[in-house]
Amino acid sequence: MGNEEKHILEELKDLSKNDESYVRLEKIFKNLYSKFSQAKTHVELLENAIRNDYDSILITELDLEKPGPIIVYVNQGFTDMTGYTKEEVIGKTPRILQGPKTDRKILDRLKRRLIEGQAFFGHTINYRKDGSEFINQWDIHPLINSEGEATHWVSYQRDVTEKKETAKAIFTTDFDELLKRREEFSIKFGYSDEKDGEIICTFVTEAFEEITGFDKTLLFENGLNEVVHAEDLDRVMNAVTNAFNGEASTENCRYKSSAGEYLDMLQSFKPIWDESHSTVETVRSVVKLELKEY
Repeated sequence: MGNEEKHILEELKDLSKNDESYVRLEKIFKNLYSKFSQAKTHVELLENAIRNDYDSILITELDLEKPGPIIVYVNQGFTDMTGYTKEEVIGKTPRILQGPKTDRKILDRLKRRLIEGQAFFGHTINYRKDGSEFINQWDIHPLINSEGEATHWVSYQRDVTEKKETAKAIFTTDFDELLKRREEFSIKFGYSDEKDGEIICTFVTEAFEEITGFDKTLLFENGLNEVVHAEDLDRVMNAVTNAFNGEASTENCRYKSSAGEYLDMLQSFKPIWDESHSTVETVRSVVKLELKEY
């Protein structure tokens, strides 16, 4: 038993009316403390796993309008990377990391992506608490609850200043061209009432047209048959079927462009359950262009 737990139990004993009350309070406390310890362990495991790819994790509320988005969580990696403690940033906004050399075009692009409910990947110059500059790599995604609703933004961040190849790619990037490029699109799948329960595309974002060059009506009329590479189609459709059975997954696949080329994509499949969490109503799929740096 740790010192903190002993201290709380001593406080409870002092506040208890009698021994019987204390025994009941002790039982309730130990049950809650066990759940707290388990949750803390899970969070630490998650942070350790992600730390292999990213230095910092930051979670904000969904509202993007000033003074938001409000920071609700940062990990130790954020403190190590920026110099700010958790206490200094909880309730603040990630804008505290911005400064004179922070690229406004990138920030405008970031905001547009998030307003659309899309993920964002990019780089810009940020500032530590002591005012020193570093190149921050962001990978921001909406956190989706069991009802398929976005509740928060989670930002995975890495200081890539010392990564010479990455830094070179950043500073030779044509940002005007980058702003015109979409990196991913979303598809929703459902069951057709008119086609004996066949799985069909029920929704696709406009970015599908910008990335592939095809009209999105192609997906509604013919499904994935004419856009996914023939060698990848069965694997992708199996992933959709598995998602309707409650199994989330991610697949590498190739999507055809109107120019006749095939684009390397990373496609995720997430089941969206009904309110009772007994039936998968739809499957949400995010198809992300695998951009390569040279």
